[in-house]
Amino acid sequence: MELHQLRYFVAVAEAGSFREAAAQCHVAQPSLSQQIIKLEKSLGHKLFDRLGRRIALTEAGRALLPRANAILTAVREAQRDVEKDIETGHGPLAVGAIPTIAPFLLPRTVGRFVKSFPHADLTVFEDLTEALIERLLRAELDLCILSLPIDHDQIETEPVLDDPLLVVAPREGDVAGMAEMSLEEFQDRPAVLLHEMHCLGQLIRGLCQGSGLRQRIVCHTTQLTTVQSLVALGLGISLVPRICAAGDRSRRCVYRPLRGAPSTRKIAVAWRRGRERSWLADRFLEEVRQEGERLAALDDATIFH
Repeated sequence: MELHQLRYFVAVAEAGSFREAAAQCHVAQPSLSQQIIKLEKSLGHKLFDRLGRRIALTEAGRALLPRANAILTAVREAQRDVEKDIETGHGPLAVGAIPTIAPFLLPRTVGRFVKSFPHADLTVFEDLTEALIERLLRAELDLCILSLPIDHDQIETEPVLDDPLLVVAPREGDVAGMAEMSLEEFQDRPAVLLHEMHCLGQLIRGLCQGSGLRQRIVCHTTQLTTVQSLVALGLGISLVPRICAAGDRSRRCVYRPLRGAPSTRKIAVAWRRGRERSWLADRFLEEVRQEGERLAALDDATIFH
């Protein structure tokens, strides 16, 4: 028993004619008749008596008609309810982000999204890149905010922000009087660096090693906010992304461009290739794009104070 067979059956019962029902359903009469025969075979009962040019419902046909109408009405209501839920932002959405991006890009993004779609069931996961990609591949996450490159043929990405590295130093030190700092000047000072468990930590290590720097590392930490706090205490200087500097309102640190060896990470939104993004996922992606544009447009004067 299939839905289109029930539709044809109801149309014939209401029209009292196979010919008229076929015209109403925009299908050839032989095709409609064939589907009715298949429906009768699946039920094991005749549904119509053919009385010349007239037809009449059999006992089985009279029993099926209200049930068929109820099924078709339920299907139409389900279709309307699905459209309504989509249009009003109902439904689940699972988003992931790596720890070196989440605190700086997600709060405004999530805030706007939740305000616009209060009925959405939003879940946010913060984890390392490898774990988030595994969740994407298992369809446990709809979107992830990651740092490129992502070398996986089952993952699609859309870049949303270029995020350059900056030098961060204590406000009381001599770096505050500099307009910028070179990597050579960076290596002469004690450093507080992000641990290489993060892809950002690997990027910083690669930048320093590629330039042949001999760093005096006094601390490895797993959190960018800890890097900022230790730098503010005078333990050393470091490299952090621009979005991290943009979120620092303590004014205990100064941030300066890195001269001579510019390095920029690309922040992107990722999803599983071949999996259709939901309506809510597209709305969230729009919010991430908007936040990326806002962060990119921040005046340098608000950061290099």
